[in-house]
Amino acid sequence: MTDYGPKSTRNGAVQSASSEDQSPAFLSRHRTFFLVTCVLAVGWSGYSYWSIESGLIRSRQAAGRGHWRKTQDHLDRYLSWHPDDAEARLLIAEALVRDDTRSGPDAVNRAIEHLVQIEDDSPLAAKARLQLARLSLLILQRPAAAERFLGESLDLDPDSPDANILMWKLMDVTGRHVISRQYFWRAYEASLPSSRPPLLRDWFLAEFYPETANAGFHNAMGAKATGNIPASISLLVRLRENEPEAHFLHAALAAYYLERGQPKSSLELLKESPDLAQAMKDPFFVSVLFESLSDLGESEKAQACFEKFPRPHSNYLYWRSKAMFHHYVTEDAVAAVHAYEEALTQWPAKFDWGLMTKLSECLRKIGRSDDAGKLQERVKQMTTTVLTTEKASQLRKKLRDLNDPTVAGELSEVYTEFGLFREARAWGEHQQKLLTSGPSLLPSATLAK
Repeated sequence: MTDYGPKSTRNGAVQSASSEDQSPAFLSRHRTFFLVTCVLAVGWSGYSYWSIESGLIRSRQAAGRGHWRKTQDHLDRYLSWHPDDAEARLLIAEALVRDDTRSGPDAVNRAIEHLVQIEDDSPLAAKARLQLARLSLLILQRPAAAERFLGESLDLDPDSPDANILMWKLMDVTGRHVISRQYFWRAYEASLPSSRPPLLRDWFLAEFYPETANAGFHNAMGAKATGNIPASISLLVRLRENEPEAHFLHAALAAYYLERGQPKSSLELLKESPDLAQAMKDPFFVSVLFESLSDLGESEKAQACFEKFPRPHSNYLYWRSKAMFHHYVTEDAVAAVHAYEEALTQWPAKFDWGLMTKLSECLRKIGRSDDAGKLQERVKQMTTTVLTTEKASQLRKKLRDLNDPTVAGELSEVYTEFGLFREARAWGEHQQKLLTSGPSLLPSATLAK
């Protein structure tokens, strides 16, 4: 007979344990553990979400305190969840560049990677392109790239004072002051009234003291004078090494040698431009090439060059080249006079005494000796009375104080004599504000030495 006693006892114990496992107290403990786990999980998720979402706020706070590494740390995590946030991209780019512990090309390249991800339809796109231009010019020293980004920035925001000022200065430091005026006036018109007088002063200095007017840029970019070579030319040499494909840099250096009576050296520099077809689309390059060929007596080549002058045929560079083409290549004095007179109606020629002398020569050839004499008298008056070297130097010193209405009046008179009535009106308006509003609060910034 089978003994079932012990088994019954064990089964009973199992059943008893199973009943105990499912007792109300046990189930309550399980529910409590489950609920606590869920609450902790939700809490941790909420904290993580808040931590990520507050990253932009905390990064702004860190940036305000100058803690650029912390700014980057907050934004790295934030951008992993919000890659399309343009403000965060701008801020992390600034943090990377301003972080002294991460200086160098790697930090700049990382900043550029963030900035280029900001789409054109973003409200911050124009600012992003401007920042790209600053990095390209001032740190990477690649002016062609900077010019491209500035063009994009101005397409998006044509009235940006900062973008127009930087484009003006970019033209200056790359030897193209002759085409910078439009950017100065855009910057001037778009600036606050209190910012306009310092811009007028900077413009005057750029016209008459280009080396010292751009000294800040030269210093920031590490350019120094070497022997008889000024800092501006040393900088051009370095920029051309960085961007040999930039044809305007070859032309700027060539223009320097051309002005010093070395057209052969000028032509050799122009030949080093790697893409001549592209270069011939640039009026600045073509004008320097034409003048070099003309000075060397290469009449046929000079004519072929001039006939390819890019449109529009309405700017100063074109009319100046056309005048010299008829003067020296076709030897048509009548056509040369017409072109010289057209060129002299435009801004850069107002200070071009050499151009006026060439016109005077052609006037005599066609029998207009009286007009030639009057023109020579005007040149003499402008250089010996209106704005002598000494007077220009005195004005430069006086311009340390932009609150003096007498100085503003003097500048207005000088520009009137030159026929530059827009500048004359601007200085006159500044003078009237000083006279009618009493002592001004304009800063008297020290000029570059």
